[in-house]
Amino acid sequence: MANTDNLIDVRNLGVAIADPLIGSTTPKTPQILEVTGQGEVNVATTLTDVELGIKVQGKTATEVQQLVAQRSTAVVDVLQKLGAQELQTTSIQLNPVYSYENSTQTLTGFEGLNTLEFELPTNQSGAAIDKAIQAGANVIQNISFTASDEVLQQARLQVLSEAVKDAKAQAQAVFSTLQLTPGQIIDIDINSNDNPRPSPFVSNLTADRVSTTPIIGGSQTVKASVSLDIGYSPNSAVILDLPLNGLQQFA
Repeated sequence: MANTDNLIDVRNLGVAIADPLIGSTTPKTPQILEVTGQGEVNVATTLTDVELGIKVQGKTATEVQQLVAQRSTAVVDVLQKLGAQELQTTSIQLNPVYSYENSTQTLTGFEGLNTLEFELPTNQSGAAIDKAIQAGANVIQNISFTASDEVLQQARLQVLSEAVKDAKAQAQAVFSTLQLTPGQIIDIDINSNDNPRPSPFVSNLTADRVSTTPIIGGSQTVKASVSLDIGYSPNSAVILDLPLNGLQQFA
């Protein structure tokens, strides 16, 4: 009969146990460390996206639509001459206008709104807005800023590289502290975040303004995270240093 003195039950240690009769080992459960690294960079914006509208009210739908069409044509002509890019119509509306008196609804006319969107370098967008207003635009719907596609692509590659370095540094710190032996990278997940465009600064948007409306852009933040699943194996010395709580010693 085999001597069982001073034997330790290591079934809960997650290690392989050798069978003295056949020399095989019990398969180990895969051990994986998951770490997530972050990357972030700010880039200067150079382009401005502008959405403006032409709003008209009148007595009849035909009258309103004709006025909107005339003013829209004039605004489009101005923007094209200024070299506006990505110029497009984003909305066309024609709605009845009612008055309410003594709980009675009365049709008083119609309101039309055409919305245009375009893109220009930020240093040209203020003058473009002023000239569009002079041509007939009278609604500023939205203004946002962005960097060029080339700058954004370069920034995305940079933040991915930073995120990978961050994840590797975290993993190395864990392996070093716990005296674990790192193995292969088993899985990689890339998580790209939406990058909100900075809020604009717009001053004194009036049709009778002589000087150019100042439009000031800002920086745009590009973020990404990378998750790594890294296999590892325990160091035998670490097992010997484990506390004996929970270990069973046979008599």
